[in-house]
Amino acid sequence: MAADLIRALLAALAAGVAPGYFWAAVLRPASGLAERLAYATALSMASVPAIAVLLARATGAGVTLWVALAAVGIVFVTGVLAFAVKGAARGTGGPLLPSPGVVRDPRVLLLVAGMFALALATMLHMPAPGWLLLVIAAGLVLAGALVARAGPVTATPGNGPVSTGAPAASPSGAGSAPPGGADAGPGQGPGSEPGQGPGSGPGQGPGKPAGTGRPAGPAPGSARTLVAPAGSAGSAASAEQGGLPGPAYPARPARPGLREVALAVVLALTACRAYSGVISHDWPFLRGGDQFSHAVMAEQMLTHGSYGGYLIYPPGFPALTAVICRFSGLTPLELFPVLAPALLVLCALGTYTLASGLWGWPYGITAAALNGLVLESAYAGFAEGRYPDLLAAFFLLVMVAAALTTLYQAPTLRSGVLVAVVAASVVLYHSVATLYVAVLLALVAVTALPYLFYRRERRAARVLLLTLGAAAVLAVCYAALTYDLAGLVTGHSSSSTAVSIALGSQPAPAPRHLLAELGPGLVWLGLFGAGALAVSVRYLARPTQVAAAVTVLLWCAAMYIGSRTAADGFPQRFERDLGAPLAVVAAFGVVLVARALLAQRTTARAVLMVSAATAVVAVGAVVAVEAARGLAASARPSGEVLTHRVAAAGRWLRQHNTGGNVISTPYMNPGISNRAVLAMGGYTGLQSYRAFRIAHPRSLPPAGRQPLLDSQHVLLHPGSCQSAGILVRDDVRYVVLYRFGHGADLAGFAADPARYHRVFQNASVIVYAAAHAPCRSG
Repeated sequence: MAADLIRALLAALAAGVAPGYFWAAVLRPASGLAERLAYATALSMASVPAIAVLLARATGAGVTLWVALAAVGIVFVTGVLAFAVKGAARGTGGPLLPSPGVVRDPRVLLLVAGMFALALATMLHMPAPGWLLLVIAAGLVLAGALVARAGPVTATPGNGPVSTGAPAASPSGAGSAPPGGADAGPGQGPGSEPGQGPGSGPGQGPGKPAGTGRPAGPAPGSARTLVAPAGSAGSAASAEQGGLPGPAYPARPARPGLREVALAVVLALTACRAYSGVISHDWPFLRGGDQFSHAVMAEQMLTHGSYGGYLIYPPGFPALTAVICRFSGLTPLELFPVLAPALLVLCALGTYTLASGLWGWPYGITAAALNGLVLESAYAGFAEGRYPDLLAAFFLLVMVAAALTTLYQAPTLRSGVLVAVVAASVVLYHSVATLYVAVLLALVAVTALPYLFYRRERRAARVLLLTLGAAAVLAVCYAALTYDLAGLVTGHSSSSTAVSIALGSQPAPAPRHLLAELGPGLVWLGLFGAGALAVSVRYLARPTQVAAAVTVLLWCAAMYIGSRTAADGFPQRFERDLGAPLAVVAAFGVVLVARALLAQRTTARAVLMVSAATAVVAVGAVVAVEAARGLAASARPSGEVLTHRVAAAGRWLRQHNTGGNVISTPYMNPGISNRAVLAMGGYTGLQSYRAFRIAHPRSLPPAGRQPLLDSQHVLLHPGSCQSAGILVRDDVRYVVLYRFGHGADLAGFAADPARYHRVFQNASVIVYAAAHAPCRSG
């Protein structure tokens, strides 16, 4: 496994990271290696597969090694040229949003502790009726709101003017509004000039009162207290340069390398969670039934450059898989066991990038930990083999939000291109995630655009408007690689048929099902963080900051609303993929509580110290319990793993593949559908569904329902004349029967050796060679 893992990782770096590295440098300011690699991966995923598909279709030879090299080379070389001509994007790439100040009201901290203690009790199997869950949810939202308004907004380095307009908590817990209003810049009351603090005169440094050479601190008795973000080096200096009063307590700069070490530990733990069960129980196979569909599509991309008769599915992931397979020399079914678990690490890295761009790296580290170790739905996406959905919903869509943050912070042509390319790329990977990004960008268009124009942020508004238009145009171009756009518009295509089948076909789950899908720990933390983020919006001074915070909140709201209605056709997917934005807002709340304890090191108030410690312990216990459960569950064996007996039959089919099609029972061993037989044998059909699924399909192959009915008839009525005609018409070479289950008439096949000659069998599987002979009906 180690050798295959090294080959796969090197090939993935060459195909999925390196090509976009220089483009990432051109389009976004430097903000650390981890974030640079995340943007490079997103840009590579957006461009390399599209170019590979175009070249493969143009040559008609599939994704050959030369096509793979050309696709990677085009992206990499153009990135180098753009870097040489335009240079790297300027700026620091620091966080856009300030954080609420430190909580200094013990009553708020005790409320936080109490609500999370109650939530923890329900996680430990305390009976939880619906009314109690509602009380916990409302209490956590209220606690988050109080935490966000308990202190002033703090300054963050590299952000320009930020608001200091939040009411600070006095020792008694009462706040007072600062002069100047929410729109006042740092240290700018009414009538103050830019770059000058209150009382600054000509020739005086910012923040220095007339006649003194010392920086001005908070006025005696003033409730306005500014606090540097936890771990932000240079925050005090930045505050003074911006005309801000000094911090209320000594700000300790982060130790060199602390961010990198912390992120490495979180990503390593995420990798352990992803690989532990695979190494212990699955190897050489991999848990998850959907992986075989992706293997079939990747095989078809390698040989033909398309898979039009198999599934209506975007070509991004199969094409990227094909390029990596060419570089590594591994087949898709050999590649997935060693590389697919690493997708969870990539998703955690994307969450880190978004949260760091919003509030700073401590929030990013926390978000990565919640995504990789606490969130259950992302791991479920991997464990069930839904790799394109995992990449689209938990990485690319997160990177769209991160790119929007970059645009809000620095509205330039470069940041607009970054948003447009990454947003449109979602179309290449998953149709439901395409709906997500369309809804998100539509919400941005109807909320952020009018707001920015209203607040006279015309440059940001114009860039955002052009960006949304460019993303729409590029998305249509990407969609043309997958769908019959003319038929989709007129309603006469397999794609439009699939859409009409899906709409309204899946009932919305009950509200409390969210706890099981995402994990109760993340839901409770997310509600707390959402309450805090919603209240913190009122204290933001810059319109672009407000737009960024509201975008994240609207993303969460849209995903939750989509999970509660059947009208979109995929409420369960909306519910599952809500975990991506929820992990980000949950990190916001977790760090606010942690900062409340860290800030008490310089105080002598025992009540406040105990309250903060109690809140941190309660929140930490929720995180620890959920993470421990996730690690334990992922280390256990899975029920959806290919058995060695079924794999042996698949290898035999591959060795004796002479073309044509095969028919197999709808399911082999539990959790493994007949698509495993197709993938292992090198076939694309005929697919088999159970009778109920044929009658009530959620999706159909491009060929429609008839091939499914053909498979079903042969399996249930092998001796009929209609079955003999199907074998000839569909060029069926082999019939594969799983001995257990009720998907076929085993006795009927055994009773007709003239038509079905047994060529392989073991304790689980029988393979018959099908004779193409006329029916000899009496």
